[in-house]
Amino acid sequence: MSRKMLGMALASVLAFTALRKRLFSKTARIATAAYPDFSPEGLEASLFEITTTDGVTLRGKRYANEGKVPVILMAGFAGNGFNYDLAFEECNMAVFLARRGFDVWVANFRGTGREPYKSDRKDSPHSIEDVAVYDAPALATGVAARTGRKPVMVGHSMGGVICYGFLQGLVYVDDEAGVRVEPDAELSKQRNEEVAAVVSVAGPTCFRWPVASKNYWLMGSPISRVLLRPVRSGLGFVSRRTHHVPIETMVTTMLKVAPRLGQLVLRLALFNFLNMKNTTPETFVEVLASGGSDVSFVQAYQLLDALLEQDFTGMSAVGGGGAEPHNFTNSIDMITAPILFVTGELDPVDHRTVYREGFLKVASEVKDYRCFIDFGHLDLLLGTEARSTVFPYIASWLEKVTE
Repeated sequence: MSRKMLGMALASVLAFTALRKRLFSKTARIATAAYPDFSPEGLEASLFEITTTDGVTLRGKRYANEGKVPVILMAGFAGNGFNYDLAFEECNMAVFLARRGFDVWVANFRGTGREPYKSDRKDSPHSIEDVAVYDAPALATGVAARTGRKPVMVGHSMGGVICYGFLQGLVYVDDEAGVRVEPDAELSKQRNEEVAAVVSVAGPTCFRWPVASKNYWLMGSPISRVLLRPVRSGLGFVSRRTHHVPIETMVTTMLKVAPRLGQLVLRLALFNFLNMKNTTPETFVEVLASGGSDVSFVQAYQLLDALLEQDFTGMSAVGGGGAEPHNFTNSIDMITAPILFVTGELDPVDHRTVYREGFLKVASEVKDYRCFIDFGHLDLLLGTEARSTVFPYIASWLEKVTE
């Protein structure tokens, strides 16, 4: 018996040693991002800078096609411009659109991006509406001024929500009820007229999942919402004391210290947002190495609040002040600009909800909706099949509405 136990113990030690060597191997494929060496043939990339009205300098990369329709690409929560501009041309929407003749501006919201394209940020945390009030207007007016043409605005995930808020004409109001954002009808009309078109890629209008959806039972059912409320309270408490989540540092450290384990952990973290069957190991590694950025704790709170309350609301929900927070979802009908909603069948941003609460409710005379089968949230931008399906559809639609 003792020999058998000794043999089992020895086998366990050997197995653990092998697993440790595999997970923590310094030779595991990863590590440095490939984007600094990425230079698509025939295209010239340049750095651009635009300053917001509250004094923050935004940076990004431009693939210039002078005189052509300018397209501003804006990433979502915890992402940056490299989600569109991955260092593999076969999975790169920015390069695809540039080769189709568009003047492409790959933008980074405040505090996001990678050098030399990383945007500045303030020391204080920022909200979704801060980006809608300051960053999106600065990008739209800045690009229009430099090109002399109305820009197209493309937003992925939270970038789509930013587009909604921008087109709703959000402005800050400070009165006895407190500081908050409100939609300005005249400004909304002006902004809808000043853009050539808008494309929302996996941009949630709300989180009112159908009961048949698995995400309803994970996050939308009464039981799951009760369980998640203490998490929201804790996150709200932290958001008033800690400004940002250092995602870039966390991911980079994991990938350097334990490349294989880091990839495994991050693969599990993203399982609900990325169809791994539609993604190569190379693109997955690159999006980890270059495509993640720090996030504001306030935005993280707002996202969790939206999951629980089912609508996107302003940050006054964090402080619980007297002012009623702005509801991005209920004001979707203020959008009149040409708009395309792009969704994925497997995306937790439920495509049926986007159709019902977005496509059907916007007031745009020119609007379109397309759901791509077997696509998740992130692979709409970087999936292996995106180049032959998603990218051409978006490009053709833009060519039609901007001709």
